[in-house]
Amino acid sequence: MTLSQTDPCRLPGWLRVAARAGAGLAWTTAVAALLVASWTPTVLSRRSGATKRAGARRLAKRIWARGLLLAVGVRVRVEGRPPPSGTIVVSNHLGYIDIPVVDSVAPTVFVARADLRRWPFLGPLASLGGTIFVDRATKSDVLAVRRRMLEALARRERVLVFPEATSTSGATILPFKSALLADAAARGLPVYWVTLTYRAPGASAGDRVCWGSDVGFVAHLAGLLALPRVECTVRFGRRPVLAGDRKELASELRRRMMGAFEPVEVLPNRYPPQGDARTGSRSAPPGRPRRRSTPHS
Repeated sequence: MTLSQTDPCRLPGWLRVAARAGAGLAWTTAVAALLVASWTPTVLSRRSGATKRAGARRLAKRIWARGLLLAVGVRVRVEGRPPPSGTIVVSNHLGYIDIPVVDSVAPTVFVARADLRRWPFLGPLASLGGTIFVDRATKSDVLAVRRRMLEALARRERVLVFPEATSTSGATILPFKSALLADAAARGLPVYWVTLTYRAPGASAGDRVCWGSDVGFVAHLAGLLALPRVECTVRFGRRPVLAGDRKELASELRRRMMGAFEPVEVLPNRYPPQGDARTGSRSAPPGRPRRRSTPHS
């Protein structure tokens, strides 16, 4: 990748990318190491060990997310109150930056695509953060994931699902897939919701922040880090949704979210289109198909 291959990256932009990438990597590594060290005394505790590790992980994720967002220039504005612990939450999905954004205000166990586990560096980090991996194409795996979601709820974890099952450019919220909401419907559990939206002053947030196009991870991340700043609005719903049928539950959640959703601005000709040489390498970590879904879909 050359200076001309990433739209914002003249020399000042590339210096910003390098500084932010280095700071983010160092911060992530340090917090992960401290988390693992804090777990050591709990290993021999059978009854309370898992609960203590979950509590330490929530604290570490909040600290990590706030530090990372500060390092990469993302400012978060929160509207409403985060859901209580031990609840299921659904969110629209705009890209990988959603993860630290949500963790910075409400540390959460995410349900993510199974192939994320095979990504270098990011896969082990996701596992350390308690991520529940799902292969939506396999019914038996979906059932196992639902059991793990219930176990996490029993530990008083928030469990977040991206029911669109893909990331988007933020023009709208796609219809929801309801399979992972089946237990909430069957058990009468309230499901909370949150909407995310981004702005990037002077740039097209729909292209440069959201990962809804066929741009390789490295090229997209470089473009994101080169932005002077990113503004995110996290909008929590006032009341949860209850329904006895999973499809009805999914439909009502989306209806309420659409009422609060603020579309992400897309400016024309701000980012190289698919096939333009300026997008640079489209190589992705092992196991990631070249489609718009992010690993957390």
